[in-house]
Amino acid sequence: MSKLFQFLLCCCIVGLSYCKTEAEVKQYFMKLGVTCSKDHMITPDEMVMLQKHKMPDSENARCLMACVYRKATWMDDKGMFDITAAQAMAENDHGDETTMIENSKKLFDHCKTVNDETVKDGEKGCERAALLFNCLTENAPKMGFKI
Repeated sequence: MSKLFQFLLCCCIVGLSYCKTEAEVKQYFMKLGVTCSKDHMITPDEMVMLQKHKMPDSENARCLMACVYRKATWMDDKGMFDITAAQAMAENDHGDETTMIENSKKLFDHCKTVNDETVKDGEKGCERAALLFNCLTENAPKMGFKI
């Protein structure tokens, strides 16, 4: 299971830029990973892909990310990216780190376009979570985040 948590840490660290320390990120993702992996098991190959910031073409991988984003409150019950919640978390935990907050807002604003995409699974949110994953991992380095 520890590889699952490493994967979650690697692929979503941008998504959890609101955590103050690496230990907090790991602890947070451990909790999310344990909960989500019970319902959305992925293969070792899929885990490697996610660690390399590549979204596998499987429903379980997409739904694992949807579960993680929902648990982090970044995806609502309609399967949509909740930019307000994501920004609130960034502001909450980095109140005095204005550069990090501004870069997070830019990244979230850029990635909110995933909500405009048509997805086949609707409120389930797995397809949109994959789009969000791809957007975050592709654009985070451009915004100064190391993933």
